[in-house]
Amino acid sequence: MRRLALFILRGNKKMKPWELYNYQENLDYKTNTFDYDWRVKIDSEEKIIYVFSQFSTSVIDWIVNFLFFFIPQVRQWYLYFACFGWQTTFNSCKGLFMNEVLTAMNTFPDYKVVCCGHSYGGAGSVLAGIEIFFQSGKKPDLITFGAPKPLVFLFTKLISRIFFGKVTQYAHQSDIVTYLPPLPWYWNVKVIRIGKFSLKGLFNPKKYHCIYGDESIYKNIKG
Repeated sequence: MRRLALFILRGNKKMKPWELYNYQENLDYKTNTFDYDWRVKIDSEEKIIYVFSQFSTSVIDWIVNFLFFFIPQVRQWYLYFACFGWQTTFNSCKGLFMNEVLTAMNTFPDYKVVCCGHSYGGAGSVLAGIEIFFQSGKKPDLITFGAPKPLVFLFTKLISRIFFGKVTQYAHQSDIVTYLPPLPWYWNVKVIRIGKFSLKGLFNPKKYHCIYGDESIYKNIKG
């Protein structure tokens, strides 16, 4: 049987949000032909299986970001709607992705699963977490940074809470990406707005979309 490489993180205390952001930013991600990038990491100290999806890094990623018309998803007796681009790209590597995740879950059955990502990776993490729920029956936690909105219609947002444990989606008030797609029927699961709003800042994504490694913006957040 092919051996799966699981990377063990040892001796670490629980990562703070800014530490987790910086950590995921510098990972060596795996990829598939449709350029969906992911990585599974094991924190043996905290007993956590981290499932990371990567932010936009290629032309294909940016094309996918603009394919936000929606498609229906039917899973068991659930119906929900997701953005076409992110859902299709995730589906392209779902087999490889889930083989690795399920192997980790079977190897460490008492570990918590946490889906995590920034930007494109945050949108992907929502869809990855839903898939983990349906294939394993276990509710993963969700932590995202600066994620656009991959879910469509309010009832999809409400249904999605069934699929997750704790949800923490950090969105800086001046990060324009977190308001995209800019239509009222697009949603994330549960957004926590942080930092200060600046109209000028909305036009500076280079700063505010990549600000989540700054400890100071979390000063009013508990935990």
